[in-house]
Amino acid sequence: MKSAISPRIRILSGFALLVALVALLSGCATSSSTSTNATPPANGPLSQLAALPGYQVSVFAQGTQSYFGPDSLVDDGTHIFIDYQNKTAKDCTDAATANSTIVEYTLQGKVVTTFNIPGHSDGMREDPSTRLLWVTSCEDGNPRFVTLDPTSGTITPYTFAPTPHGGGYDDLAFVNGMAFIAASNPNLNAAGVNVFPAVDEMTLSGGTVTLKPILMGNASATDLVSKSTVTLNEVDPDSMTVDPQGNLVLVNQAGSELVFISNPGTPQQSVSRLLVGDQLDDTVFAPRSGRLLVADGVTNTTYWIRSTFVPNSVNHYLYTEAPDDSGTVGFVGTVDPTTGLVTPAVIGLTHPTGMIFVPD
Repeated sequence: MKSAISPRIRILSGFALLVALVALLSGCATSSSTSTNATPPANGPLSQLAALPGYQVSVFAQGTQSYFGPDSLVDDGTHIFIDYQNKTAKDCTDAATANSTIVEYTLQGKVVTTFNIPGHSDGMREDPSTRLLWVTSCEDGNPRFVTLDPTSGTITPYTFAPTPHGGGYDDLAFVNGMAFIAASNPNLNAAGVNVFPAVDEMTLSGGTVTLKPILMGNASATDLVSKSTVTLNEVDPDSMTVDPQGNLVLVNQAGSELVFISNPGTPQQSVSRLLVGDQLDDTVFAPRSGRLLVADGVTNTTYWIRSTFVPNSVNHYLYTEAPDDSGTVGFVGTVDPTTGLVTPAVIGLTHPTGMIFVPD
C-alpha cells in the first residue's frame, strides 16, 4: 500500500524548487490587476507570489472594510459570486448578529451588488436547474442553509434536523440532477473514527432540508494506488467537486485524502480513495481553456491563475490548493490522480480556501 508520507516529501521538494525560483519569477510571472473596484497596495498581494513558468497570476478583486475574508466562489457564466465570511463564528454562536456577504461581480471585477447571509457562510454552489445559489453556513455546528435568487435578491431559509454527526455542513455539489452536501466537523468515537454520515443527498421541501446518507465516514473503498480494499475514516469532510466523468470528489481535509464516489446516490455507487499526503482544500478539474479563480482569505484577495490546461494531462488536469494551516505554506498546485503526487505551481498565498475553474 502506498505510504501516506511519500507524497508529502514530494510536495516539499516541489515547494523547495519554487522557493529557489522566487527571485526570478516574482518579477515576471505576475501581471497587473484586472480589478476595477480595488487597488492593491504598493507592495501588495502580487509581490508575495511566485509561479512556475507557464502560469500567470493577476488580481481579480479585493475585499473592503465592509466585506472581507473571501472563501467560496461561483461562476454563472456572466458573473462571479464571492462569499466573504467577514468576522463570524464557524459554529454560528454569533449568528443573531453576524452576517457574511456575497458579492456579485462582472467578469472584469466590477461590483454589481451585495447580499447579506446570516452567520458564517462557507459552501456556495449554483443549482443548474433553477440558477439559484445554494449557501451553507456554520460548518462547525448549528448549521444553516439558504437559497439566493441573484435576480430578485430573494433569500429563502431552510432548517436542518439535529445533525447525527454533531457538527455542521460544508460544501455542496450537483450531479445528475441530485444535490449532495458534506457533513463537516464530525464527532469521532473512542477509536478516533467517524461512524456517521460523511456525505448526504440533499432535497428541499416546505422550508426544511431532508438528508439521505450516501457515504458513511467508515465506508469501504478501493485504494487507487494499491488497488486494495480499505476502510475510510472521514475525519474532516470538507470540499467537493465533480470530475469530467461525473464522479463526486470529496476532500477529507485533515485526513489528507481525496474520495471518488462513482454514480453517487444510486445502487451502482462505488467508492475509491487517493492519499495525497497533505491537507488540501478546494480541488477542481481544468478540462479546457480557461482560468482558475482562487480566493485567499487572509490577504482579502481573489486571483486569476492562467495556464495552458491540457485535457487528460496529469500535470494540467486536477488542481488543488493548500491553506497555511495544512502543514505547508499556502499554494496552488496539481495532483497526479494515479499516485497522489502534489506539485506546487503558485506559492506565496496565505490562506487559499476557495477555487473554481472558469472556462474562456
